Amino acid sequence: MNIHQILLQIKTDFDRAIKTAKFNGKNYANGNKAKEALIRSQKIINLIHEFIKNEFIRCGVPAKMIFPPISKSKPEIKIKGFLKSKNQDVSIIPNKRLVSLSNTSSSDNEKILSVNIRSQLSSLAKNIDTLYERTFAEALNLHLSYAKQCLGEVYLIPTHEYDDKAMLQNRVVFKSISKIEDYIRMFQAINNRRETNQNEYKYERVCLLIVDFRQKTPKLYGTTDELKNNGLIPEESKVSLNNLTINNFAEDLLSIYKDRFGNGLKV
Repeated sequence: MNIHQILLQIKTDFDRAIKTAKFNGKNYANGNKAKEALIRSQKIINLIHEFIKNEFIRCGVPAKMIFPPISKSKPEIKIKGFLKSKNQDVSIIPNKRLVSLSNTSSSDNEKILSVNIRSQLSSLAKNIDTLYERTFAEALNLHLSYAKQCLGEVYLIPTHEYDDKAMLQNRVVFKSISKIEDYIRMFQAINNRRETNQNEYKYERVCLLIVDFRQKTPKLYGTTDELKNNGLIPEESKVSLNNLTINNFAEDLLSIYKDRFGNGLKV
C-alpha cells in the first residue's frame, strides 16, 4: 500500500471502532474503549511500520537486514543507550552479529540505523509537551552513546484531533484546529542532524505526517503553502515543512548513513 492508502485504512479502522464500539469481534462499553483497544493492538501503527520497511527495500536495502522482518511485528531490536535500553520500531542491521550485541554497550551499535514511529490522533493539544519531550529524549539517549548513529522519527498528527468525549457516545467528531504550527516548529528544531559531534538531541531525519482525517479520503499535507491556503496555519507563519515530509525520508537517512559508514546497507 502507498501512504495514501494506509491513511485511508487508518481512518476506516479508527472510525469503525468508534461508531460500532467494536474491535476484533469484541464489543466494548463505548467507542472510546473500542478505539483504545484498536490502538493497543498496534494494528494502525503497524501499517506505517510496514510502509517504512518497504520504503527502505525500494531504496535497495536487503529485506534480511530489516527488523522486525517484513509483515512481522517481532523481534524488535533493543538498543542500550546512555540512560536506558529501548526497542526500536524499525531497524536496519548490516551484520546479524549486531542483533545479539544491540542490548550491550557495543560501539558497533552506531552502525544500526533505527526509525521510531508514533501517532497521536486524539488528546493532541494537552499532551504536546510530554510527547515532544519524549521524542527529544530518545534521540539524546542514543546519540550520547553512539554519536554517529543514524536515527529517524515518523510522527503522524491530525489537522483536527478526534474528540474523545464524543467517542463515549460512539460518534466521530473533530475538534478545532490542532497546534500544527507549534508541531512543525518543534520538529524543525530536532531535524536534520549532520554533524556527529554536536546536537545529540536531534534526529538525522524526521517525518511529520500532517493529515486531515475529516475528509472522506484523508488529505496528507506536503507544504506549508497548502496549510496556509486551508487556514491551518497563519499566513505570516515562518515555519516550513521542507525536509519534514515523507518524500525522500528513506533516501535521506540512507544517504547520511553512506556518508558515515559507506554503502553497507545495500546489495
